Amino acid sequence: MERWRRYFWPRRRLRQRIRRRGSGIQLLLSAALGLGLALVLIGFLDSKARPVIAAMAESRVKNIVTGMIEMEIGKTLAREAVAYDDIITFRTDSSGRITAFTSDSAEMNRLRTELLSTVVAQIDTLDTGMLGIPLGNLLPFSALAEKGPLLPVRIRSVGGAEATFEHVFTAAGINQTHHQIMLDLTVSLTLLIPGGPLDTQVSTQVCVAETVLVGEVPDTYLALSGQSG
Repeated sequence: MERWRRYFWPRRRLRQRIRRRGSGIQLLLSAALGLGLALVLIGFLDSKARPVIAAMAESRVKNIVTGMIEMEIGKTLAREAVAYDDIITFRTDSSGRITAFTSDSAEMNRLRTELLSTVVAQIDTLDTGMLGIPLGNLLPFSALAEKGPLLPVRIRSVGGAEATFEHVFTAAGINQTHHQIMLDLTVSLTLLIPGGPLDTQVSTQVCVAETVLVGEVPDTYLALSGQSG
């Protein structure tokens, strides 16, 4: 009996080793297959879903950043108590008719610099949770919009910000002209979205000061039209 046990026992251990080795090979094959399927899925999502994610992220960030810019500029203008007369000075003739406009370039440059620094500082503090895209927005079901886990979107860097002043004149009635001093502001952003970075720009126009001019507007205002602050 002992002899038969010694005879079969090595063979039994050999079969166990073969089964364990076969299980290990199957495990490796399953892992390789899973990795391959994951790579295929990632490639599919990158080619099909990334353009949709990029468009949604760009639109969402533009809406949020534009609203934030307008709000912060409004706060700064209110705090600074910026008035039309602080920026524009009229020249009149003996009859009180406006003959020319003069803008305070130093004041406009100071205001532009302050507004730019305020805007950039606020963009850096944006909550990434506000920028994330709900997964339900990618699905073709309106009931799932704004639902589900958030796909991460964050502003990785602010590439730069530019601002120029523009003078806009429009008819406001009989012998009246509406004069607006507009700030055209553009901010370059790099967004980090699933699949890699995305460069975009956010542009907005905000009225800094305005008034209604009564009487004929002189041709010399054309010298202000292309002026930047």
